[in-house]
Formats: sequence, structure tokens, C-alpha cells
Amino acid sequence: MADNPYRTAEAGRPSGTIGWLVHYFEELESTQQTAAAMAARGAAHGEVVVAEQQTAGRGRMGRRWHSPPGVNFYGTFILRPELPVAEAALLSLVAGVAVAEAMETVAPRIVALKWPNDVWLGGRKAGGIIAEAVTDSQHRLACVLLGIGLNLNLAPEHIPVELRDRATSVMAATGRPCDRVELAGELFSRLNSRYMETLSGGFAAVRPAWERYSALTGRRVTVIDGHSRIAGTVAGIGSDGALLLEAEGRVVRVLAGDVSIEGAYD
Repeated sequence: MADNPYRTAEAGRPSGTIGWLVHYFEELESTQQTAAAMAARGAAHGEVVVAEQQTAGRGRMGRRWHSPPGVNFYGTFILRPELPVAEAALLSLVAGVAVAEAMETVAPRIVALKWPNDVWLGGRKAGGIIAEAVTDSQHRLACVLLGIGLNLNLAPEHIPVELRDRATSVMAATGRPCDRVELAGELFSRLNSRYMETLSGGFAAVRPAWERYSALTGRRVTVIDGHSRIAGTVAGIGSDGALLLEAEGRVVRVLAGDVSIEGAYD
């Protein structure tokens, strides 16, 4: 394991809070994979695995995540909430609020959240979040592996050609590099705060903040989930994290699916 620059981000955090212990690696196949192994061996709540580079990084639905070395943030947080398994996915939305608040410190007024797990800067994707539930032998929630990938100092010319019309980074969007360790510290603090708020008040406690960052509310979208396809106008999100879609004179609750936005990249 290489020298850990994130020691300053974990400094002063009480044991057991999010980000109190950072496991740092120069290269991993996937922070999710490594964090899963650590969690299985008993890693505590709040520990986080961070890598400079991932050779097999993945996002939602197993999609490949572009993970070049030394410029971005790739991390997986080990969380051990006392929640029903069905509510574990809500933590990706909670994390979205914390990420947006942290990103505001380096890219003010251009941060938005695209349901369910994308972080946008100026209308282009700059980050993704994945929450994977791990259950025990009794099918109870043992932990949640919360993966967060953020494009921070990725130069515009290093964004893959096929992604340049819909992907960006803090540096590409603002013209300024950001201190990755300092941003990580902001993220740890805000994630811990929003997590505790959710445990005490449910997702309803952070829902208004999520709505403020929503990139979808009021926009026409199409949601595809397997062979199902529905189009409508986004009315917001529900207290259970469902996307609320006005379609054919009624409000439809969408729990999963890929969302495409009309004119999103025009």
C-alpha cells in the first residue's frame, strides 16, 4: 500500500464516523470489490477504500467506469446502518445530496443530480454513485457498499471521444483544478451529516435538498426498465426515492430504470 495522502482528510474524525479510516491504494481492479472483501472480514462502519486508479471500475448495472490514474476520486464507503434491506438503495440518493454539496465548494451553481445516481456539472455527467446491499445468512442487511466516482481533474482532451458530448470534470467545467484530498474531506463530513440525518428522520429529511439539485424536475423524459418504456414529465421524487412522472394524466411512481432527457445534450 502506498503512502496515503488522504490521512489529512481522515484526521480528527471520531472512530466510527464516515471517513474516519481511509485505506488507500495506487491501483485496484475495483474499490467495490476490495471494500466487499474488507467488509466480509469485519471492517467497521465508516471505513473507506480509495484508489488512484481502477482497472475494472464499475458503476450502476455493472457498467464500466472510466478510471484513469491520479486525477479523480474513486472510493467505496463501508456503511452498517440498521435498515431493512429494501431501504439500502435510498443511501445512493442520500449520498447524492452529500456529493452535490461537496462539489458546490469547487464548482458553484452548476451542480445537479440526475435520478437515480448521476452527478452533473453544467448539464454533463461528472460522477456516479452505487449502493450495493450485502446480506447475512438470515437475509438481514449486513452492510452497504457505497461507491462514489467523481471526475475532478480529468482534462477535457482525456475524456474518451465517445463520451465528450455528455461527460465532464470539475476542471473541464470550471477551468480550474481542485484539491482532491480537500474535496474528499468535504465529502466525508457532508456524507456523515446527511447519513445521520437519514437514520433519524428517514429519506424525507434529505428529500428537499435532493429536490433542490434535481436536474429532472419539470423536464420531459423517457424511462426504460427492461422491456418497459414510459414517457412523461418529472414531478419530483417521492419520500421512498421513487421518481414521480406525470404521464397520460396521472402520476406514475418509477422505482428503477434508465432515464433519457429530451434535448439533454443539445
